[in-house]
This record gives sequence, structure tokens and C-alpha cells, in this order.
Amino acid sequence: MTAFVHPSAEQLQDQLRSELVTRFGVEGTDVTPEMTFGDLGLDSLALVELSDVLQSVLEVPIADDDFNGEQTIADVVTLLQDKLIEHAGAQGQV
Repeated sequence: MTAFVHPSAEQLQDQLRSELVTRFGVEGTDVTPEMTFGDLGLDSLALVELSDVLQSVLEVPIADDDFNGEQTIADVVTLLQDKLIEHAGAQGQV
């Protein structure tokens, strides 16, 4: 059995920042842990698109309604970490 090595919070935040900058035109300096998606100007359609992108990149299930405008970047990083751990456990990789 191979132990699953999941990305750190910093790596997830960097991945999230990269996607927000390249796909949604957000300024990289605006993507700080305390900023919300609403603060960054992302609407519900953009959040659905972001969930699809991160689901593909991280290869972990993310529902369309897992993200909302009130969540901070730190909240989303924690959510992604939890989903990665949960998914790895379901796959028997923990």
C-alpha cells in the first residue's frame, strides 16, 4: 500500500491563487487567506466553474455548492484538505 501524500495548505493556496489569476482574472496579490470569494468578485457561476476546475486538477469530488461567496480563501483551503483526506481514505490510500 502506498501512503497518500496530500498537498500542504500553502500548496493548495498557491494552486487556488493560480486558478483564480489565470482563469478568473483576479489579481494575485488580492488572494489572501482572509479574502472571500465575494471580495474577489466571483459570482455563483464562477464558483461552479472553479469547483469544476479544482475537481479536475486535484482529482477529488467537489460539489457545485461546496463554494459560496462568504467563504474565505483559508476556509476553502481547509475544505480542500478535508476532501483530499476523505477521498484518500475512501480510496484506501491513508
